[in-house]
Amino acid sequence: MQTRSGGGASNTTFNRKYQLLAGVCAAALAGGATISTARAANFEASNETELYQAIAEAQASSDAASTITLTGNFAITNPPPSIAGKAITIETGVNTLTLASGQAFDVGGDATLTLSGNVLGSGVLNTGILRQDGGGQLVFDGVTGSGITRIDLNGGHTLVTGGSEITYGNTNATAGQMQLAGTGETASLTVSGQGTRLEATGTSFLDVSAGSESYGTITIEDGGYFGAASAGLRFFGTSTSLSNAEANLLVTGQGSTLSVSSFFSGSGTGYYTVRDGGQINVGSLRLGTAGASVTYESGWSTVEVVGDGSRWDSTGILELSRGTLSILDGGVMTGTGITIARPSRGATEFSALISGPGSELRGDTIAVGTGGKGILTIADDGKVVVGGGGTALVLGGSDADSDATLNIGGAAGEAAAAGTLEASAVTLAASGAINFNHTETGYVFDLPINGGGEINQLAGRTIFNADQTGFTGLASVYGGMLEVNGILGGAMDVRGGILAGIGSVGNTQNFAGGSIAPGINGIDTLTIDGNYTGNGGVLQIEAELGDDTSLTDLLFITGDSILGSGATQVFVTNLGGAGAETTGDGIKIVDVEGASAAGAFALGGPAIGGAYTYNLFQNDLTGTLDDGDWYLRADGLAPTVPVYENYPIVLLGLTELPTLQQRVGDRYWPGGSEDAAGYAGPRNLWTRIEGAHRHAEGQSTTGTSYDSNRFLLQAGIDGLLAENGSGMLVGGFNAQYGRIDADISSDLGSGDNSTDSYGVGATLTWYGNDGIYVDGQASVARLSSDLSADGVGELADGNDGVGYAFSIEAGRKVPVGGSWSVTPQAQLAYTSVDFDDFTDPFGATVSIDNGDSLKGRIGLALDYDAGAGTDRSHVYGIANLTYDFLDGTAVDVAGVNVAFEPDSFGAELGLGGTYRWAGGKYALYGEALASTSFEGSYGVKGTLGFSTTF
Repeated sequence: MQTRSGGGASNTTFNRKYQLLAGVCAAALAGGATISTARAANFEASNETELYQAIAEAQASSDAASTITLTGNFAITNPPPSIAGKAITIETGVNTLTLASGQAFDVGGDATLTLSGNVLGSGVLNTGILRQDGGGQLVFDGVTGSGITRIDLNGGHTLVTGGSEITYGNTNATAGQMQLAGTGETASLTVSGQGTRLEATGTSFLDVSAGSESYGTITIEDGGYFGAASAGLRFFGTSTSLSNAEANLLVTGQGSTLSVSSFFSGSGTGYYTVRDGGQINVGSLRLGTAGASVTYESGWSTVEVVGDGSRWDSTGILELSRGTLSILDGGVMTGTGITIARPSRGATEFSALISGPGSELRGDTIAVGTGGKGILTIADDGKVVVGGGGTALVLGGSDADSDATLNIGGAAGEAAAAGTLEASAVTLAASGAINFNHTETGYVFDLPINGGGEINQLAGRTIFNADQTGFTGLASVYGGMLEVNGILGGAMDVRGGILAGIGSVGNTQNFAGGSIAPGINGIDTLTIDGNYTGNGGVLQIEAELGDDTSLTDLLFITGDSILGSGATQVFVTNLGGAGAETTGDGIKIVDVEGASAAGAFALGGPAIGGAYTYNLFQNDLTGTLDDGDWYLRADGLAPTVPVYENYPIVLLGLTELPTLQQRVGDRYWPGGSEDAAGYAGPRNLWTRIEGAHRHAEGQSTTGTSYDSNRFLLQAGIDGLLAENGSGMLVGGFNAQYGRIDADISSDLGSGDNSTDSYGVGATLTWYGNDGIYVDGQASVARLSSDLSADGVGELADGNDGVGYAFSIEAGRKVPVGGSWSVTPQAQLAYTSVDFDDFTDPFGATVSIDNGDSLKGRIGLALDYDAGAGTDRSHVYGIANLTYDFLDGTAVDVAGVNVAFEPDSFGAELGLGGTYRWAGGKYALYGEALASTSFEGSYGVKGTLGFSTTF
């Protein structure tokens, strides 16, 4: 490319040579030459005229980018030409370009103008101006500049980079040193890169978005520096009525710094962010107010300081009045006097969140909501430090608009991990509140709280160990636990959650949904130093339930006990007490020094110790008889005991053995034809199901009866072991699954027993040719039981046991004519059950004393055999008398023996039969049986089976 140096005559020469070169290139391309198309034009200029001519020629050229190199020092005194659609670079080299026109670089939206080298201002206020119009980009790359009196950025984007060092400024109070995005304008400024500095040396303001419909952005990144040691950075000017004004500030990256003497945000919407190690240093910070005189009610500032090493430091005040502040993930903000929502003319509202390890807000003094709505939230190991920990945090004030909140954890409904407050105390005005809304299991807060505001416990476990005698307001528990181990002044409302501890609180109301639990994970006393009003809340008492000397929690009321909207429901947890009879006053759980309202406390659930149940009584039995205190006294056996008493007898009902007929049906018939072989076959596979319902009564310690439903599935195999002229011997094995569900009823209480059984058995049967049979059975089963009591809940889950059963049965089938016969028979069955000792939820050890049964049966069956050979049917009716020779079962419950002896005598009537087909290969059999004891016990049972020979 041709370069130019000289006056206007050489311009023509340049154009001709450029056109000639372009023609040569075009011809070469047409002829198939392989040269590359030129993409950049280079120019030289030694004065303003040549510079402007070079800009014009670069604009006219077909090249997308052009470079203009200065060959001399000169000043710009006339408006520069506009740049559109091109990327033009002006390099000064060793020379200097001086801005003295006061006019703008007009860079279009799709263009870029880059200045590189030495760029100076005239030093004259109205001429030494760096000004950018248009929507394009003005770049200062490696520029060293001074003497610039003002920067006006009215559009597009201005980038200072490449180690540029530019100073500018003036001291004129009305002119200002910088204007970024005035009325109706959108403009941005970026200072980027290590060693890049843009610094104002004067004292007048740097203005951003100082008009309606303005949008200004400042970005300081990658180590860049933007400063004004003696001037303030002012967003939105001083007008209180801007509309649709917005500004953004981002300081990001290690070493990136904004340093100004003051920082102010007024009537627009500002977003101010420091992240990733960036820093802002200011002399003072005001967001939304200018002292007590002006509030910019249309303004709102969103401030974020995010990440390790990110800081916003002020050597003066921080006046945070309209907006939000988030210090996150290790960010730090400091100042001398920090006010959040201070008194001013107009509404102030500001919230600050300090969250994350290493995140800090530090101030010599910090006051929240003294003249508006102020919220300070400290979460997730964030920290607020007031005066190095030696000065009080102030919440609220006397101003009519004062509204202050300190959240430890999260805002209402948003519980979070707690942060830390380092201060000498908290001064809590009547307009202030402290909310503990965290997820910690033991958050200790022992800073003195002085004043008459509110303390609200919302979530987590908060612990006050130190005395809070300076607190005179209202403490309320809404959720979680507030543990008071010192003296907490003021009044107390318990509306949810739990009030616990070993300390003292003032006048207390306990509402439905709230609970009071004296002590700290054990037995102790909580004092109410004043009156107690029950409004349907709960009192949780832990006690070692036994006799009158039992250790117990105590609620001590120095004033009156008042029945409000509902009695306080008392729930008692037994801490290992074995239970015992109380012979005196009982176990005192509420001590009332003043007047004690009848019905103020009521037992809300069973109080059980060992085998005993305890009830709640007012007044003593051995002194004045009207002391107004409340006592637990043993009042009979516990509602759990009937379930334990019936445990073995229910298991016996699950493990009892069937009769031979019920087990395998009619297997053998004497006098059969020769080809029938007199029996069903040498080997049999069989299976049967059984269902039974039983209502059982008897002699019971607890006056218990029960109803049970039993299901049994059994399968087995039989085979011929031996045969001679007298008969045959058949042996077999079987396996079974059973389940019984029992509903237990007593005046003491009711409950349930659900037990599953898995067992195996063996049988040995002699069938004589003379009609005599002898059948022996043995079985063993593993048992698993779930026990529960109504109104109490689960008592045992999957408690293991074992059952054994042995039976011998004998009878003879005697023909009485034709197809009829009778079968007198007798059976003796021994059953024994055992279960593992266990301790129930109330501390009672439960073990079995006796779980045996010896039951005899004599019966007579009337049989009818139809058909001949192996295809035949057998129908029978049977009547039995039964008798249990033993004395029932017994269980030890915490040293108390309880027994159940069922009705011993009983009678049974049944009807059954067997049908065989396919040459005797298959058989279907069954029986229905009803029983009664004639004394209230009864039952029905049915069995259905199938067998096949092989």
